[in-house]
Amino acid sequence: MSTLFRPSLAYGIPVFTSLLYLCLITADYLYERNEKRQEAITHEVAHLDLHLVRMQHIVNSALAMQDPARIEQEIALAAADLGVMVYTVLNNQSIIRFSNHLVWRDSQANHIIDGYDFHLHRRVAAERTPQTVVNTQRLSIQAYYPLKTQYQHNQKDIHDLIYVEYDISPLLKNSDHHVQVSFIRFIGVSLIGLLFFLVLLHVYLIRPLRALSVQATNGTKYSNDFFGFHEQPVLAVFSEVVAIQEHLRDFSNMLTHSKKQLNDSQIRWLFAVEISENRIWDWNLVTNEVFLSESWKEMLGYDADELTHEFNTWQELLHPEDKPEALKNLKRYLNNEMKEFESIHRLKHKQGHYIWVLDRGLVVEWDDNGAPIRMIGTHANVSNDVSNQQAIIHQTKHDILTGLANRRALLDEIYALKRHNQHHCSALFVIDLDNFKIINDTLGHHRGDRVLIKVAARLSSHFSNNVVIARLAADEFVLLVKSLGEDAAAANRRTVVLASQIRQMIGRSFDIDNQTLNISVSVGICMLDDLDQMEPEQVLQHANLAMHRAKDKGRDAYAIYSHEMEVMAQNSLWINNELKKAIAKEELSLLFQPIVDKHGVIVCAEVLLRWHHAEKGLISPDDFLPIAEGSGLIEEIGYWVLKETCHFIGRLKDQGVELASVAINVSARQFNQDLYVENMLAEIAENEVAADIIELELTEYALITNLDIIKKKMNMLQEAGVSIAIDDFGTGYSSLNYLQSLPLSRLKLDTTFISKIGENEASDIIVKAIINMAHSLNLKVVAEGVETQAQYAFLQDNNCDTFQGYFFSDPLSEQAFIQAFLNSSHINMSKVVRL
Repeated sequence: MSTLFRPSLAYGIPVFTSLLYLCLITADYLYERNEKRQEAITHEVAHLDLHLVRMQHIVNSALAMQDPARIEQEIALAAADLGVMVYTVLNNQSIIRFSNHLVWRDSQANHIIDGYDFHLHRRVAAERTPQTVVNTQRLSIQAYYPLKTQYQHNQKDIHDLIYVEYDISPLLKNSDHHVQVSFIRFIGVSLIGLLFFLVLLHVYLIRPLRALSVQATNGTKYSNDFFGFHEQPVLAVFSEVVAIQEHLRDFSNMLTHSKKQLNDSQIRWLFAVEISENRIWDWNLVTNEVFLSESWKEMLGYDADELTHEFNTWQELLHPEDKPEALKNLKRYLNNEMKEFESIHRLKHKQGHYIWVLDRGLVVEWDDNGAPIRMIGTHANVSNDVSNQQAIIHQTKHDILTGLANRRALLDEIYALKRHNQHHCSALFVIDLDNFKIINDTLGHHRGDRVLIKVAARLSSHFSNNVVIARLAADEFVLLVKSLGEDAAAANRRTVVLASQIRQMIGRSFDIDNQTLNISVSVGICMLDDLDQMEPEQVLQHANLAMHRAKDKGRDAYAIYSHEMEVMAQNSLWINNELKKAIAKEELSLLFQPIVDKHGVIVCAEVLLRWHHAEKGLISPDDFLPIAEGSGLIEEIGYWVLKETCHFIGRLKDQGVELASVAINVSARQFNQDLYVENMLAEIAENEVAADIIELELTEYALITNLDIIKKKMNMLQEAGVSIAIDDFGTGYSSLNYLQSLPLSRLKLDTTFISKIGENEASDIIVKAIINMAHSLNLKVVAEGVETQAQYAFLQDNNCDTFQGYFFSDPLSEQAFIQAFLNSSHINMSKVVRL
C-alpha cells in the first residue's frame, strides 16, 4: 500500500472551495481597483489637459506681449492646487524661466526635476504636439505642452514648453478606499452563501462517502466478511453512492472465495521456484508486477530483498542499445506476430558491468477477450559466448581512437539503406575540421587526438539512433542520416538546418590542457534520393566533393553536391598540376595596390599575386590560392612572393621611393610552420631589406591555435621590426582576446563592411565601432575596397587612417606604381579621380 498522504474529502473540498473563492475574490478586487484607478486618472488627465490648453494660450499671449508678470500670476494660481508638484515654463535649452518654486528659476531642468525628460521635451517642441504621460513609478501625471515661438521677441531665449507634473497619489488612495468599502460588503454576503453550500455538501455527499470508506477499511480486517453483517446500510440521497455500496458487497463475496484459492496456489508456486535452479521470472501484465527468483537476482549480484518486483526493474537493467530491440520483440510476441519470445540482450550487474542473457518466455494466462495477462520465462547467462563474437565484430567495424564506426561499417550501412530504401530521403554529411593540421603541428598529435575524441563525443551525444556516425580519416567525420521524410523539399530544408547545427556544435570552444581552441568545420552533403543508381563509394565521393567546395568558399561553410562540382574538381586537379610548374615557367608575377592616407598620398602598398598561364591566360587568385593552400604549394609560393617583394623594395629605394610599409599576405598554414619566422627574417636579411618596411597580413584563421605560440612568433617579428596586420577583420574568428594580447599594428576593415556604408544605420554604426575600438587599442585602420566618394567621405569623417580600393587605384605593375607614387603628392583628394 502506498504511504503517500491523501487528504480527506471532508477537508479537501472546503479548502479547495475556499481557495477558489479567495482567488476569484482577489482577482475581482484587483480588476475593479485597476478599473477605478484608470477611470480616476483618465478624468484627471482630461481636467489637466483643459487647464493646460488655457494656460498655453495665456503664456503664448503673455510672451508675445512681453508680460512675464501675468505668467507668474497664472502659475501661482495653478500652484494653489495641492496636487501640483511642478509647474514650469522652459526655454529651448531646458532652462527653467518660470516656476511654482522660485529657487528653480534659471536652473537646468534635468538637474532639478527628477521626472523631466529632455529628449521628450525636444520632440514635443519640434512636433508641436502636446504629450501627457502617466508615470506609475512617481504616481504622477507629466504634461509637456509646446508654446508658439514665432511671436517671441527674444530669439536667443525661446520659451518653447510648459512642463507640469501633477501628484495623483491622493487620487488613487481615495479610489482604492471606495473599492475596499464596496468589497467588504460583498465579501460579507458571499461568505454566508459559501458556508451554506459547504454544509449541504457535507451532509448529503461527504458524510455518506466517509461512512462507506470506514466500512471498507474495517472489512479488510475480517477476511470472512468484508462488511460485517452488524453494519447498517449507509443512507444516501445520490444514486452513485448507493451503487458504490452495492459493488462493495459483491466484491466482498468474490474476495472471500478467491483468497483461499490464491493462498493454495502461492504455496505450490513458491515451493516449485525455490527448489529450481532456473532463473525464473513471472510477469503480471495487468499490474506490471514481476516475480523474480532468488537465482535470477544472484545472477546479477543482488540479494533477495534488493530488487523491487516490478516490470520497470527489468527495463531499467537493460542496456540502452539493446532496450529498443528487446521491447520490440516482446511487443511483437504479445501481439501474436511471433510464435515464441526469445531475445539475447545485456542486463546491468550490480557491480556496474553488463552480462549477456538469453531471455525466453511464454504466455500462460489470458483474459475473457483473449488478451494475455500473465507471462512466465527464464534467463540464462550467455556472456562468454557473446563477448568473444562481439569483440571481433567491433574491431573490424569501429575506429580505435573514437569508438565510432569506420569506413567499412559506414559502407555496410549505405548498402543496407540501398537494399531497404522505402522512398525516404536520406543524406550523407562529410565533416572536415578546418586547419586541423595546424593544431597537430603546433600542439602535438596527442592533443590533436583529444580534440578528435571530443568532437566524436559531441556528435554522438547530439544525434539519435537514426544517424550513423563514422570517422574516416584523421580529421574527417561522416554522418549518415537515414530518414529525412518523404518530401524532397522538406528534406533539403532539414539538411541545411542539420549542417548549421553541426557547424555551431563543433564551433564551440574546446578546452585542452587549460588551452582554449576554436575550430570551424567544412561540411559536404550528398542527398541520397537516387540510391538505385549509385554505389556507396560514389556517394562518399560526392559528399567529399561538396566538402571541398565548402572549403573553397572560405571554410566554416557547407555545400550540397551538384554535378557541377565534378567539373570544378577536375579543374582543381588541373590547376594543382599546372601550379607546380608555374614558378619554374615564370608564370607568376606581382602587382601592387596603393594604400593612401587622408590626403591621398600613397604611403603603403599591398603585394598581390597573379598567375598568367601560357595557354589559359590570367587565372584568378580566388581559383588557385585555395588549391595551393590545400596541397602545400602555398609554402613554396609564399617564399617566392617574399623574395620578389624584397627585390621590389630594393628597386624602390634605388629610385628614391620611400614607403611606410609593404604588406604581404601570409597563409595560416605557412605562418604556423615551426621555423617560418626564422626563415622569413633570414630571407629579409639576405636581401638587405629593412625589416620595419615589411608588414605581414594574416587572416584570423591563423590565430585559432595556441595563442601562446602565436604571441611568441609575433613578438619575435615585432622585435625584428616587422609589423603585423589582421586582414579581412570581422569575417573570421574576431576576438577581443586576440586584439588585447597580440602585438598587432593595424586592422584591415573587410570590403563587406565598406560596401554596406550608407545602406542603413546599423551598417554605419558597425564601421564606426570597429574604427573606434581599434583606435582605443592603439591600432591603425585600413579600409579595404573603397569604391565611391560617399564611402571615402564617411570614412574620413570617422577618422579612418588609410584607404585602399578601386576609388584610388587598380592594382598596378611596378613601374605604374612608382609613377602613381610620384604623382600622388600632387593630387588634391577633394577632386580625386580613379587612377
